[in-house]
Amino acid sequence: MASKSNNNKENELFNLVTEIDEITYSMNTRLIKERQSLFNDDLSTKQIIVMDLVKKESQISISQLAESMNVTSSAVSQIVSKLEKEKYLLRTINPDNRREIIVQLDERGHHYYLKEEEINKEIVKRFYSRMDMKDIVQLRDILVKLNLVVEEELSRK
Repeated sequence: MASKSNNNKENELFNLVTEIDEITYSMNTRLIKERQSLFNDDLSTKQIIVMDLVKKESQISISQLAESMNVTSSAVSQIVSKLEKEKYLLRTINPDNRREIIVQLDERGHHYYLKEEEINKEIVKRFYSRMDMKDIVQLRDILVKLNLVVEEELSRK
């Protein structure tokens, strides 16, 4: 009897998580399309990933970018070259290690993230502001807890 009860709970949990995944996927897909429609920049996903990593670190080497993206330094260099031509990124030689290339945001890169912040504020104003603040806080708290569970479980591997 206990086994049947456990099975029902497992099925119910699985169905709830599946529904949550479908809802968040659908919402995120719509929000990504909305964000992209508000941007004029014609950047590829890989270019955005490189820029996000550079922004996060403020300055980062080509080899660190390659390692973070799990690709070759050559592949990253090609992406960085295109972004450098467009003034999104700036490459410099590390004065402490002349063989190392350091990448940081350039003029258009800084402008890109200022615009992203404006767009994110617009998204918050249009969608999230229609919910009660306590619900937003509760959603954040739940996601923080779930993220901790995932981090703990994956760090055991």
